Amino acid sequence: MKGKLIKLLIPVIVVGILLFLITNNFICTPSGLAPEFKEIKETEILKFNSDSLWVSIVILAENKNNFEIDIENLIVNIIHQNDTLGFAERKEKWIIKSLETGDVKFNAVLGTEKMLEIISSDEDSLQLKLQGSAYANLGLITLPVDVDLSFIIAVKDQIAKSIKQDTESDKIITIVSAGLKSMGFGESIVEIDFNINNPYGIEFSVINYPSKISINGKEAGTGNVDDVIMVNSKGNESKGKIRYTLSNSKTLASLFGSLFSGKLEYETEGNLLINIMGFNIQFPYSMKGVLVKI
Repeated sequence: MKGKLIKLLIPVIVVGILLFLITNNFICTPSGLAPEFKEIKETEILKFNSDSLWVSIVILAENKNNFEIDIENLIVNIIHQNDTLGFAERKEKWIIKSLETGDVKFNAVLGTEKMLEIISSDEDSLQLKLQGSAYANLGLITLPVDVDLSFIIAVKDQIAKSIKQDTESDKIITIVSAGLKSMGFGESIVEIDFNINNPYGIEFSVINYPSKISINGKEAGTGNVDDVIMVNSKGNESKGKIRYTLSNSKTLASLFGSLFSGKLEYETEGNLLINIMGFNIQFPYSMKGVLVKI
């Protein structure tokens, strides 16, 4: 009877000893067996609206073991000073090879209203903390790993990048018409009418667009928007107009010839200035198309 009991207890004792050795090694070894989240390599604002702002985050993690490990169930809060602005999670597993570092990528969601309160004090960037935990599978046991990293997100630059991409992909400005409105020795005028869409649900304004216009490949004149254009957070599209005064000495002969022999192709080049979230955001912008003849 005792012999049978001993035989049954031996596997239990062996497993217990192994678990103790692994756990003790993790706790007592200076280098440790758990992975270490070293730094935040990259952040990028993917999109935003009146409620939320989505940020892609890449963390560098290091595996100090001579075997690969799995990490999963990453859950963190994003904190500014003592205020929680948002959260992030990644439940999917990812693998870090033995004695190597690896990138961990996930998306975070921040509250737009809270962020706007902070950046209203003329801050272009935010100093934030990522605090939470993940779980590392070390083979026989799974252990929690703390995440506590500081990082800076360049809010203004990231918002500017997002708006620039949306503008270039025609999500914001749509050309309605472009035409040669008047032509003469005293003054020639080109007008471009456009609509402004608001994909963000946040009020913004188009302040100016000082630019030059080329017609059929030749620089023809300069112009700007008529006035500051307010774009409401909700409602219909806003309308805008750019008026160009042509330099007759450069363009009259070319325009007269093109009026009867072919189309008038135009292209504008300048810097578009938009104010959103208290930021003045400026970036290169161009339009092109065909002018309607008078």
